[in-house]
Amino acid sequence: MKKKSQIQMMETIAIMLIFFVIIVIGFTFYIRTSGFSQGQKIAKIQELESIKVSQAISFLPELQCSSKNIIKDNCFDMYKLSAFMTLPDKNNVYYPFFYYSDITVKEIYPSNKEWNIYNRTRSGSVYKTSIPILLYNATTRTNSFGMLEIKYYTVS
Repeated sequence: MKKKSQIQMMETIAIMLIFFVIIVIGFTFYIRTSGFSQGQKIAKIQELESIKVSQAISFLPELQCSSKNIIKDNCFDMYKLSAFMTLPDKNNVYYPFFYYSDITVKEIYPSNKEWNIYNRTRSGSVYKTSIPILLYNATTRTNSFGMLEIKYYTVS
């Protein structure tokens, strides 16, 4: 009788030990997957911030083309770009809109001009966005093809 109860107790202890090992493995798996999803959420938020900066520069009235108060989509005025580059302290004034970014407008066709309109960088991850745009020359009333290139810097 004594041996039978000892065997039952050993069986109970073995079952409890296996149960706790399974719980520890499950908890470890949960912690690792939730940590991974947190990293994914942070990356998603940073990517959305990058898109927000892209939209802010695309719809900036200081640069948009307009004719008779009608605004053209995805169009920047070349003279407004040149004037924007001469603004003093623009990196501090536009920081709430562009944060840590490097924003460049490149003319692709017919010539190769480049305007670096905002530059405030830091170390960390970079999200790059390129948007095709029109560049309007108000003097000759011609359009050129260009690219709006945005590099958005995040904290690593």
